[in-house]
Amino acid sequence: MAQKQRQEKAPIRVELRAGKSRQPLGEPPDLAVRITNVSDKPLWLVGVLPGSEGLRYPRYEVEIEGPSGSAVRPFPEGLDYARGLRPEDFVRLAPGESFDPQQGKGFVPIQQLAWFQPDRPGKYRLRLRFDATAQDEREWLGQTYVRDRQKVERLLKQVPRIAVESNPVEIEFEPTGSGASARD
Repeated sequence: MAQKQRQEKAPIRVELRAGKSRQPLGEPPDLAVRITNVSDKPLWLVGVLPGSEGLRYPRYEVEIEGPSGSAVRPFPEGLDYARGLRPEDFVRLAPGESFDPQQGKGFVPIQQLAWFQPDRPGKYRLRLRFDATAQDEREWLGQTYVRDRQKVERLLKQVPRIAVESNPVEIEFEPTGSGASARD
């Protein structure tokens, strides 16, 4: 209940969109992510950085449920580092302004979404959670040198400490040759 109340008051909206609601099995889905400032004040956020899927904040966590339960897979090797946070990793959003947290200098795709290709047909439900609740700046800074540390610390203090879930997106993956592309 507390999370739901916090989400209603959140200054941002996280949206996950699918290009198609049905598509052939074996192809990655066409997904887009938008974060919008729904408050009446400008705010600062940080996009997806190396390590944002569990090693550092902000966290961009993906939930994928398929016909057999959770379809989230472990990280591939080599994605287990978190470079130092930099001033250019912060994005200022005016009221009503949006951005794609995967697009921009130094930002990376959300790996669980980018590499998602189910191997079983059926309906899959995807949801994204943005988590910026860490109060300890060390959980944000990364594992390597932080350039312009004082500036980074000033900007970090302006990032709202919130957790917000996106809308759920449902995609039906159909065996190849079933006409999924033609129907959408």
